[in-house]
Amino acid sequence: PSSATHSLPYLQVEANFGMFFALALQLYQATLISDDAPFDRSARDEEGVPIDLSESAQRGMEIMQNAHCTLCHLGPNLTTSAVVTNGILHEIDHEAFGHEDSNERISVKGIVTQLAASSAQMFGDIGFSATGVTPVENDPGLGGFDRFGNPLSFSDQYMQLLAGNEEWIVDPFIRDIRPCDMDVPIAKDEDKPNVFKFTRAEGLRLQEQDADDCFNPDGIFVPTVEAARAELEKPDRQRFLSGATGSFKVPSLRNVELTGPYMHNGGMATLEQVIEFYARGGNFDRDAEEPFKIFSQPSLTGDLQQLKDVVNFLKSLTDERVRYERAPFDHPELIVSHGHAGDNHAIQAESPLSAVLAADEVLVIPAVGAEGSVEPLQPFEFYLEK
Repeated sequence: PSSATHSLPYLQVEANFGMFFALALQLYQATLISDDAPFDRSARDEEGVPIDLSESAQRGMEIMQNAHCTLCHLGPNLTTSAVVTNGILHEIDHEAFGHEDSNERISVKGIVTQLAASSAQMFGDIGFSATGVTPVENDPGLGGFDRFGNPLSFSDQYMQLLAGNEEWIVDPFIRDIRPCDMDVPIAKDEDKPNVFKFTRAEGLRLQEQDADDCFNPDGIFVPTVEAARAELEKPDRQRFLSGATGSFKVPSLRNVELTGPYMHNGGMATLEQVIEFYARGGNFDRDAEEPFKIFSQPSLTGDLQQLKDVVNFLKSLTDERVRYERAPFDHPELIVSHGHAGDNHAIQAESPLSAVLAADEVLVIPAVGAEGSVEPLQPFEFYLEK
C-alpha cells in the first residue's frame, strides 16, 4: 500500500512520474533547435528568401511554392503545428499560392479555423490536415475520442460550444477562440440565406471575445445557440461541419531527409514517394478535402527533374549537426527494448524480473559525445537496402 492510511498501489510521487517525466522531456526537446542547415545559412534577398542554394534546390523551393506546400509548411519550423507559428497572424504573399496574382492570406493564430473545403465549409484544427493517406473509416486521426469519450479535436469542441453543449468542453481555452481570427467567416451580417454561412435569416450574435487586431474584421458574427443547435441536427448540411476526421498533425520539414519512414502510418519510405503521393492528390477521398492544399499535380512526377529539384530543396533543410549527432544533438548510451530473446518457435524464459516472464532482448545504442559521430545518420531507405 502507498501509506498506512491508503491502500492505493502507488505513491503520489509514483503516480505523477509520467507527468513530470513528460514535462522534463518537453523542456529538453525545446533546447534542440535545428537552425544551421544550408537553408538557414543562405544569403537572403530583400524579402528574406534564400538566394544561394544550389540551382536545383532553388528551383525546388519555387516548385513547392507553386504547389501550395507553404500553406501548411511555413514559419521557422516549416509547420503550422508549432507554437512559434501559431503566435502570429501570418500574411501570405502571392508566392504561397504560386506566382499568380492573389491577395489571399491564411491565419495561424489560435487553434481552430474555418476551412473552405471542396463542397462545404468546415472547422479545422490549425496544424492538422486531412491528406488522404489512409481510409478515414478505420483511421479517424483527430476525429477520434479519448478513452473518456471526449473529442480529440478542438474544432469538434468549438462547434458544441456554439451550440450551447457545455458538457462537451474539456479544454477551457476553447472559450477563447475568436471567430474573427479564422480564415473564412462563420457568418455574414446580411438578411439573405446562405448555403455555406449563417446569416440573420437563421439568427446571429456577436462574438463574446474582443475584436482587437482581428484577422478578419467582418468575421465577428456567430450563429445563435438555437441556430447552431438546429444546424447540428441536419444530416445533409454544407456548413457547421467538422474537418477533423482523417486529419493528422503537419510535421516539420526540418531534417526531413533523415526522418523517414513518412506519414503518420509510416507508409512511405522515401521523399520521392511522398512527392508522388501529393502529385496524385492523395490516396483516398476524405470529407475535409481542401482544394487549395491537396490536388492532382501531374507535372511533379511527369518531369523527373522537377521531382529531383524538390528533393534537393528538402535536403537543404538538413542540419549537419543533426546528421552527425553533434551537440546539442548528441546523446548518452540508450538501451531500447527489442522484443524477447528467441525466434518464431520459442522464446527464452527466466527474465531477471520474474521466472514467469520471458527474457527481454535490447538494442544498445552507444553514447555520442559533443563532437558527434564519425558515421552520419542515413535516410531510412539506406537501412532498408542494408
